[in-house]
Amino acid sequence: MRYLGPDPLPLVVTVAEFSAAVHGIVTPAEEPALTDLLAAAQDVVATATNTPLVPGVYELTCPLEGWRRWWLPCRPVTALAALAVSDESGAFVDRDPTGIQLLQGQDEPQPLLPEGWANRRDHGRILRAQVQAGATPPPALRRAIIALAQDWREADISLSPGEAPARSAFGVQRLIRQARYRRPQITAQA
Repeated sequence: MRYLGPDPLPLVVTVAEFSAAVHGIVTPAEEPALTDLLAAAQDVVATATNTPLVPGVYELTCPLEGWRRWWLPCRPVTALAALAVSDESGAFVDRDPTGIQLLQGQDEPQPLLPEGWANRRDHGRILRAQVQAGATPPPALRRAIIALAQDWREADISLSPGEAPARSAFGVQRLIRQARYRRPQITAQA
């Protein structure tokens, strides 16, 4: 899943909100490093929960295997913005999304392709979907971001390229586990 909005991805929890939540003082010199920690914590929480924390347009890809209905890997999804299918050279060719339905977008988002939308030549090719996804994150996920960034800050962890962040505290893991979305591992001919 790739965010197609402005880069960098906006922070869900600002430095000021973090400072207020942990009752700490953040000096101007610390702000850039803390911004990076908050962005990394936000990315970890979003990836671990399969929940886009910033509403916007996201791009997803998956192989076309002859099915008409499948479950998207994230939630919530409010709209299908565009669809494209790869051609022989691997380039994506836009397809008309008319007739495609989005079912259960808030809980288990599923696109349902109309009969005959995909043809035999499409089998094994890649479908690229651009979807409007995400919502204001629930308080538990905001708290997970704050707690994770606080753990890293207290441990004085600097996030160097290629360096894995430390394992998160039990409370953060529990918050993430409670909010995690796991799509059903099935597809349907419908």
